[in-house]
Amino acid sequence: MTTQLNIPQDLRNYTWRPCRREDVPALYQMLLAVDRAENRNMLLTLQDMGTQFDDPWSNAETDSLAAFAADGRIAAWARVFANPKPQDECRAFLWGEVHPAHRGNGLAEFVLGWMEARGRAKLREMPPHLPRVLRSSVQDDLHERIALLEGRAFRPVRYFYRMRRDLSQPIPDEYAPEGITLRTFSPELGARARQALNEAFADHWSFEPVSEEDWQMFFMSRSDLSPELTFIAMEGEQVAGICLNVLNRETNERQGIREGWIQELGVRRAWRKRGVASALLCASMRAFKADGLDYAMLGVDTENPTGALKLYQRLGFVPVKRFVNFEKPAS
Repeated sequence: MTTQLNIPQDLRNYTWRPCRREDVPALYQMLLAVDRAENRNMLLTLQDMGTQFDDPWSNAETDSLAAFAADGRIAAWARVFANPKPQDECRAFLWGEVHPAHRGNGLAEFVLGWMEARGRAKLREMPPHLPRVLRSSVQDDLHERIALLEGRAFRPVRYFYRMRRDLSQPIPDEYAPEGITLRTFSPELGARARQALNEAFADHWSFEPVSEEDWQMFFMSRSDLSPELTFIAMEGEQVAGICLNVLNRETNERQGIREGWIQELGVRRAWRKRGVASALLCASMRAFKADGLDYAMLGVDTENPTGALKLYQRLGFVPVKRFVNFEKPAS
């Protein structure tokens, strides 16, 4: 592995190999150290990291790399993801981290270089007629990481907010419009909810349709999915909109907060502009408050084409963090 990787001399004191399932606890501890150092407010749980390890978009044996220090802890980690069935563009997503105690020695530069090379190789396996890009997301106050990306010709292409709503403030009396009923989530609605999610987000930037396998792994199997706090807007037997919500008690306890997440909020095109989204959002906030939570959280594309940002602002959400998507051509 060391010879194949062409590791610089000053990084050969680390043991380099792909990440394995048994490494998940050590990886989790490394990500927690990064979270504490950079105020990331990490949402992943140890259980979910294990559940999602065999990601259908990423073969850990070929698409991940970890550097282990002499004490067995993970000093750096990288993994590359790409949709195996792209529709309009082949995208390789690069996620790499370096433990705060191991920074400043070239690890970050080496890891990014490895991810670029692996991303290009992975994209070469994709349909040849589609454009290819490398992409990485970063919190906008992580200036060293941004400088590293820009130094390798990555450029910002999209901005996202993380927004918070104080539930001690009055929640507007916005309810489902005539003909629409709101139901809490139950398993028999799963297939229709996934279909509605895909339709609702089809016109969003870089949306990747959610397969049944992805739905089960990243939505239904999440340890923090809260069916009793999740709402589905129905017209008859049709799903008009969904608001998938999560309550991560592990993260709340670790950070000393009480917040719930609006994980996915979407309304199918035929039901837009009727107040369905605001009804779902207000129902979710009321449920969060009744459950004893202090805040509602969500993420949003600042250029969302459906006007989601304006809706969230109108209902009292304010930005607390901003993330930047960086990109470069892979050809």
